[in-house]
This record gives sequence, structure tokens and C-alpha cells, in this order.
Amino acid sequence: MYIPITIKVKKEILKLAEKMIEYGLARSRSHAINLMIEKGLGEITKEVQFWEDIHAGVEKLKKENYRIKHGGLSDILNKGRAGR
Repeated sequence: MYIPITIKVKKEILKLAEKMIEYGLARSRSHAINLMIEKGLGEITKEVQFWEDIHAGVEKLKKENYRIKHGGLSDILNKGRAGR
């Protein structure tokens, strides 16, 4: 059972939570904060960095007009995120 509480966090934690939502690692800020508590800040930071690197690589490939024969790059990212 979840009980709502109000907390103050550093801006860095909020930015990390927003990135987690952006990359589909969390459904909400609350979910992101709970994951940080459960997994630890270090583990979450590594996972977000991993996805930032992946997205940066995909953007680079898109700029170079790289195409994959069997599907789009965003489909691959979504499947990869679901598997983690």
C-alpha cells in the first residue's frame, strides 16, 4: 500500500526523474523517485546514462539518414527498453 507524502529533493534528482520518464524508465515522478529509492541512485544514474548514449547514437544515425531494412530505429529502442 502506498501512502502519499511530500518531500523536497535536489534539482539534480528532479532532472534525473524527468529523464527517466522521457526514456520510458518510469511512468511518473513518483514512480521515478520510488525506483531511485529501491535500486539506488548509482544504479539509476547508470541506466539513464545508458539510454542517453543510445538516444544520442540514434540521433546521429538519423542525421546521417541511416535506415534499417526491417524497421525503424524508434521501434528498436522501444523493444530494447521493454526488455530491460
